[in-house]
Amino acid sequence: MPSKDQDIQMPNTGTSESVRISRRRLVRGAAGGVGVMMAVSAKTALGTNICQSPSAMVSGNTSPERGAPPPCSGGRSPGFWRNPQHFNAWIGATPPTLRNVKLCPTGLGGMTPANICAQGTTAFEVWGAAASNHLASYSGTAQGSVECGSGGPFTINPEEWGLWGILAFPKNAGINEGDLLWHLCAAYLNSLAFEDYALTTAQVIDAGMALLNNQNWCPDAISEEACGERAFTPSSFVSYISGMYDINADLNIEWCTSK
Repeated sequence: MPSKDQDIQMPNTGTSESVRISRRRLVRGAAGGVGVMMAVSAKTALGTNICQSPSAMVSGNTSPERGAPPPCSGGRSPGFWRNPQHFNAWIGATPPTLRNVKLCPTGLGGMTPANICAQGTTAFEVWGAAASNHLASYSGTAQGSVECGSGGPFTINPEEWGLWGILAFPKNAGINEGDLLWHLCAAYLNSLAFEDYALTTAQVIDAGMALLNNQNWCPDAISEEACGERAFTPSSFVSYISGMYDINADLNIEWCTSK
């Protein structure tokens, strides 16, 4: 039996199509012996907006009737992706390894950045300096563990912040909950987990590179001239992706329980 306090780690499961079976797949594998796993279907809660690709949104295409099936997935919110119970839904990106955390935490509880043993996929790996320029250093004291070393003082530099660390502790990372980068982290994970997500992974990266540098972003399928004033700004992009959260976003994942 694993101890009640342990490091929680999820391996990188890769991006192959055999693994990514959209929102209808059962996400398999467990976080390093993290308690009993129970298959539970997450229910869709239709939002107020219709799921549209960024090209359709910019071009002003007429939205489908509300009774019609959504044409794409709006993915899950940052709150979903920062919940440690959902690490099994990280497809193609690496979640953090957490130290001194109870089995199967249902939320952040009393966690701080000091509970992060390994950051997993970083924002710098995805968007480079465009992301790290928005982040701040963090200094703390880790209690340590066998896997994480002896503990003691440590610093997280701007380029070292992982996607989960930003989602879970935005203020410690130098941004606010609801900022562009906070939502971009969720959009990146959505693009990997849902093959019918409204944006491709390449579009999420491209949009982030432009918008984080305070430039407007126009989807690659539309010329800048045609895009014109309809190009996404940082605020309109946040409104666009956050307005689609939970649309057509069912996931069958193995929930971690401590029973």
